[in-house]
Amino acid sequence: MILLVKYFSFFIVIIAFLSISACSLPKIVVLTDPLTAEEHLKLGLSYEKKGLLDEAIRHYEEASKTDARGFLLIGNLYLNQGKYEQAEENYRRAIKKNNKLADAYNNLAWLYYIKGERLDEAEELVRKAMELEKGNQDKVKIYEDTLNKIKTK
Repeated sequence: MILLVKYFSFFIVIIAFLSISACSLPKIVVLTDPLTAEEHLKLGLSYEKKGLLDEAIRHYEEASKTDARGFLLIGNLYLNQGKYEQAEENYRRAIKKNNKLADAYNNLAWLYYIKGERLDEAEELVRKAMELEKGNQDKVKIYEDTLNKIKTK
């Protein structure tokens, strides 16, 4: 009888082991985005050109996780739609993420010019953009145009 109990216990242990090993344990899967920020920006621009603005924003948002230009491009998109509050918010987010992104300063200044408000701040923003890009005369010319329009308003 004792021998039968030993074999029965052994048999139960074997069945339990086989049952556990037959079931797959849960696996943890970590999904990573295979695209770089640069690729998301390019895709966003492509979608924007096709008029697929929701898709463009989605890609700009993905890019903005690591690249402030994502916020800049979202701001540009909203500015072109006349959604000034969203544009301003995204330009400010771009500046906060990368305080050397001259286009964000210039575009925020342009937004204030369009709205006809905060023109003193707009002038300071453009001057900051010009300082950041002082070695790039093509950019400086664009920023000077913004500055001149602000001064005449």
